[in-house]
Amino acid sequence: MSMRTFNQTETDLAFQWGDKYFKLVELILKISGDEENDFLPSEPSPESELKFRRLRRWFIAHQDKFIPIWSEFWRDKLPKRYFEDNTDGQEYFENPFLMLYRPENLHQLAYGLGITEHIDTWEPFEQCADIVNDISVEFSLEVLQFIQYIGEFTEDNSDDKIAD
Repeated sequence: MSMRTFNQTETDLAFQWGDKYFKLVELILKISGDEENDFLPSEPSPESELKFRRLRRWFIAHQDKFIPIWSEFWRDKLPKRYFEDNTDGQEYFENPFLMLYRPENLHQLAYGLGITEHIDTWEPFEQCADIVNDISVEFSLEVLQFIQYIGEFTEDNSDDKIAD
């Protein structure tokens, strides 16, 4: 099977997507807390909400160009366990990032990730759902592998090399 190569525009988009994904994970970790360090879940600040909304708009604006690039990497992974319990499973399988930027605000995201009990009020569960760990560790490792994969299959622009 021959591997498809990615042009510079595709590579740049993939790297930007990865960077913005990790900024989103940082927001999730900020609101989900940290049991080991007795850091309780905290209600999103107005600044965090603004960051989330900017990231969300960016993801929505770029998803149609990004998902075909992502699918080159993702199609053979079959990470069913991320999506089994979700009614939108197939859609999230094709674009697993969607579950993180589909909600309109961080309260809705926190509710969707099982951080809070209610969608409109901040009442965090004592223990956050395992999905936060799956996203912040396991899925993040997939994203890092994706970035490495894109780097390996980027077209070699030999015209850019300086002659000896």
